[in-house]
Amino acid sequence: MKILIVCVNYNSYEELNQFLDSVEKSSNNAVETQVEVVVADNSTIKQTVDKSLYKSISVSQQNLDNLGYLGGASAVLNNIRNIIQYKYVIISNVDVIFEENTIKQMQNFEIGDDIAWVAPCIYSEKYQKDLNPSILNRYPKLKLRLLKLTYHRFVYQLYCKYYYSEKRKNASYSQTDIYAGHGSCIILTSIFFNDYKQIDYPIFLYGEELYFAELIKRAQKRVVYTPSIVIKTTGGVSTSRLPSKSFCKFNIDAINYILKTFY
Repeated sequence: MKILIVCVNYNSYEELNQFLDSVEKSSNNAVETQVEVVVADNSTIKQTVDKSLYKSISVSQQNLDNLGYLGGASAVLNNIRNIIQYKYVIISNVDVIFEENTIKQMQNFEIGDDIAWVAPCIYSEKYQKDLNPSILNRYPKLKLRLLKLTYHRFVYQLYCKYYYSEKRKNASYSQTDIYAGHGSCIILTSIFFNDYKQIDYPIFLYGEELYFAELIKRAQKRVVYTPSIVIKTTGGVSTSRLPSKSFCKFNIDAINYILKTFY
């Protein structure tokens, strides 16, 4: 089994090193698995990753202008020939940690011929809950328009404090089909790349989950929440530094793009 991980780094080298260490340890526990990690480095001041530290995984680094999250990842992915050779292609933040058995759990999961996105358990230490399933059902157009209203500074602070932190906090789900997984770690399968050879998302940050969900819906494939695959996240190491005005603008731009393109 071959796995490609594209992790997007923005001035977060401490978290990047922890992420790579966790992938290395997880790879050690999986047999007959090749793991390639490409660091899509959007950082303003670049540091060189010490590739010699890693024996079980192959690590490379591509220095980029700051292209955003999916922009940075797609700059790498869109230049890889024969991407369907990988059973999994993972787009990830660097503030996530693979468990020792994460890759083995991925290896044991039976994809079938119609699953394009495997949404794992992403346990948030900040919120003390699984961030998946992120979106169970497709948003109606009206709900997306209303969602834009939350992206104003004080409204969003209230939303996070009184709604998001408690949203499905004690809920428990077994494996099930969903609309979209959480964007901090997106596990696409070769099935996705059979339908889409290139990723073309023009938004700097946010809305990636909706973008992939809509592409997969259009291709009549499935997104499956798979709690047997476990990843942890500390969350928001790069985006937490964003000014609130920029944060809101990027989210509104993303929703506008999704509405215009898919609704």
